[in-house]
This record gives sequence, C-alpha cells and structure tokens, in this order.
Amino acid sequence: PNTKARPMQPASKNLPTPDFSYNPKTDLVAGIRPYRKVSFRLEAETVAEKFVVHNYGHGGGGITLALGCAHEVRDIVRASGRASAATPVAVLGGGIMGLTAATVLREMGLKVSIYAEALTVTTSDIAGGQWSPSFVEFGQTLSDKARFERILRRAFRGYVALIGKGFGVSRRPNFAWRETSGFRKVPTDLIPAPTKLARLPFKGHIGPGLRYETLLVEPQIFLPRLRRDLHNAGVAMHKRTFSAPSHVAALHEPIVINCTGLGSRRIWRDDQLVPIKGQLIMLPAQPRLQYLYSGHRGYIFPRRDHVVVGGTLEHDVDDDTPDPRMCAEIIRLHKVAFAGRLAMLRWALPGWLYQDYD
Repeated sequence: PNTKARPMQPASKNLPTPDFSYNPKTDLVAGIRPYRKVSFRLEAETVAEKFVVHNYGHGGGGITLALGCAHEVRDIVRASGRASAATPVAVLGGGIMGLTAATVLREMGLKVSIYAEALTVTTSDIAGGQWSPSFVEFGQTLSDKARFERILRRAFRGYVALIGKGFGVSRRPNFAWRETSGFRKVPTDLIPAPTKLARLPFKGHIGPGLRYETLLVEPQIFLPRLRRDLHNAGVAMHKRTFSAPSHVAALHEPIVINCTGLGSRRIWRDDQLVPIKGQLIMLPAQPRLQYLYSGHRGYIFPRRDHVVVGGTLEHDVDDDTPDPRMCAEIIRLHKVAFAGRLAMLRWALPGWLYQDYD
C-alpha cells in the first residue's frame, strides 16, 4: 500500500492561484454517489434463466475502477460458458460502469445493447475525474483485497494506455495537505509514495504537504467518446427504466450486465446500497492550472471544461439539487487557504464537509 512518503523536497516557486469567481445560478451541481456498504457488488446470479452479472455500488471510485471492473465482468461472462460469437448481451446503465462494460464485451464479439434510464446526463458525467479509489468499500478478506488490487491494476494501466488518444486522460500531480485514504489503497507501482514538500507551492501556504502523481480522467471527454465509439460500432442504446427483476427477465438477451448504480436499490431491493450526495462548483476553465489540489476540507480538479471544486459528503441524501450555502462555504474555505489566513481554518467546520479529500 501507498503509505510511506519519499524524502522531503525544498520549497519551490508558487503555482498559479485559482480564480474562485462563480455564478451561483449557473455553476452549481450535485452528484449522488452509489455507495454500497461492506463492498461494491461484482458477482453473477441466475434470474429467470438469465445470467446476470452485477457491477455496482462503487461510491466515489466509479471512474477509478471502471475499466478494471469491466475486465472482471468480461472474465465472469467468459467463465460462464454462455457466451459465443454474437451472443446477445444487455447492459443496464448508461454511466461509466455500463459504458466500459459494453465496450469490453463488444470487443469480445458479443452483440451488445444498452438499456438505461439516462443515456447522457448520468452521475458519472458530473464526477470530478481524479484517479483515486476514494470512498469505496471492497471487503475484508484476503481474496477481496487481492481482487481489488487486480481491478486497480487493470483500470490504471487501461487508462494509461489511452493517454494522448482523445479520451481525456492525462497524468497530473496532486498536491495534498496530508496523506489521503484513497491513495493509501493503491499499490506503489501504480501511484508512487508521495514526495514530502517543505511547503505546498501555492500563495498563502506556509506548511508542509505532499505531492502525488496520479491521473485525471475528464468525464466530459471520456464518456462522450465511449458513447460515440459504441454507436459507431452498432451498439443499440435504448431508454428504459427497470423497477423489478421481472422487468429484467423480460429482456430477450440471455446475458445481462447490471450497472444501474443506485437504481439497484429499486430493482434488486439492495439495502446495502445508499446514496451519498456531493456538492460541486463548476468554475470557468483556467488552462494555467495543471495540478490537482486536496486541501483542508475539499479539492480542486482543473479540467478543460471547468475547474471543479468540491468537498461534501451527505449520507442518505438522494436529492440532486445543489445547495448554494454549502457551495459558498466550500469556496470560502479555499479562498481562506490561498489567502494565507490559515488560522481561520481552525474554526468549527460543518459536519457535511469531507473528513478526507479524495
């Protein structure tokens, strides 16, 4: 695991400071993460003679794990002995889990169709995009941990292979105030142990910090590219809502890949699955910012379309209406940090702010 920082480096020149100006009427969004207690669900079962592979409940690690989980789904389908050339497969869900699974299964030569309540604007489209397995459970057994590490390796290497190919994947440094739980889960041959910094290289920062080397996967580029490629390959996409296993059983495809995220609460009555709401402020794009930042309570992810600022966890909240008050507080805390008024951050902070900032 990624637990031991490398030797401390001296202070360096400041990197550009973000412009935190935003319009509260147009620049706020909220995403609902599909968090599953104990572990995300990646397993097969038979439902009315259909072979169903479940792939959901990844919380805040959906983009991070997606490519790895897609290959695990492929392995399960292959091992079932039910798939041969042009076997029809239904993928349920139009977010990143469904799109990556559909991509990998189509590459197997299967006849893939996607069924989803939303085919464009999904939770994945709202996500920040840093590669870090944050806020995801994966079980406690040695087998669980070995599978999780295998998924991380497959996902990371899959994303690296897409750098420079129009998928919106790039290498980025993440400057953090302290060690983060997400990176602690990652083998150091993927994300090296962080470099200790005598001072974070930003205006107003006087204390030490860490520099991680990770990836940024920009959803506004990655997801449309997958959808376009699938469409061009002849994958049919149907808008469909499922409310019970019987609705899934009515599909004509003999193999079904369930990537419905929070929809699995309704379809499969999974009481381990809970919504976790996150507020985001979508600042205007700022091309000079080429780093990720994990601050006192929140994060900054500069992308080509926006600079994404976030930092909230609201458990068991499934209303995706953004809260202007919470968003204003996130921005205030970041302004305080970059203004150098660090003593102000010792004030009592609202409980909905992240205890970690993955």
